[in-house]
Amino acid sequence: MVILRRLCLPLLLAKVVFVTGLVNSAAADESATADTSGAVTHEASAHPLAWTLRYARSRSDYIREHIRDYSCRLIKRERIDSELQKQQFIQVKVRCEQRRDDDVVRPFAVFMQYLAPATLKGRKVLYIDGQNNGMMQVLKGGRAFKYVKLQLDPNGAAARRESNYPITEVGFDKIIERLTQRVENDIKNDPTAANTQVSHFRNAAVNNRVCTHIRILHPKRGDGIEFHKASLYVDDELHVPIRLVVHDWPSGDDEQPPLIEEYTYVDLRLNVGLTDADFSNNTLDSSPDAKAPRSASLSR
Repeated sequence: MVILRRLCLPLLLAKVVFVTGLVNSAAADESATADTSGAVTHEASAHPLAWTLRYARSRSDYIREHIRDYSCRLIKRERIDSELQKQQFIQVKVRCEQRRDDDVVRPFAVFMQYLAPATLKGRKVLYIDGQNNGMMQVLKGGRAFKYVKLQLDPNGAAARRESNYPITEVGFDKIIERLTQRVENDIKNDPTAANTQVSHFRNAAVNNRVCTHIRILHPKRGDGIEFHKASLYVDDELHVPIRLVVHDWPSGDDEQPPLIEEYTYVDLRLNVGLTDADFSNNTLDSSPDAKAPRSASLSR
């Protein structure tokens, strides 16, 4: 029995193979960087990742201060155990942890409803920090045993076999945190930037949302360097990442860089006022079936 299929995101943060208009990610990201008219230049004396690190930290501060909850559709694809999985299309609700002084007023919570592929359609997943003995509540969905309910450890073997990241790391703050850690790691392992190229582009677009596009490129493999190319798109109006694409090094000069992971968040709504009812155990039974949109497009 397949218990979970790439259950969690991030990305963050997010944004359905109902989405027939989705552009090939590798080609689209290459074309996005071809127009350098919006590129941001930086002082030659600084490490090329210094601006990216400052930018990531500023977005992290904004997210912690201003975002209480959000809903979106997540388009997700990951490579797990060297095998690129099918795209997943998921309706997502997230409530950030809310504190008053040192007390947690409302805990971090996630509800996911899978729209596609068919092997996952109808799956519902609920996680509330500090409740249900720390377990995810899962309605299996899919084609077989779809009404079976399970309790799974987010960090257990079953969940981790199906996703690069546990559900506890869903959220825009966690996406930015991972980006910050990767940037700090790259600076540490390539202090002279001999193997680091960074481009920043204004007025990039993802599903007609104007974004700042940050591309980090490591032409060669190196000790401690985790990826060949990463592209992050941050919504200029909402100030959150809405697309992240990471590629490995190509196996040969004529080969395309293989995709490691890809997350896109569409129909994103911030601070919608989610309540405890949105994260009740009853949502596994009562939440209406969401419908995937007929198409979604990525433009640059």
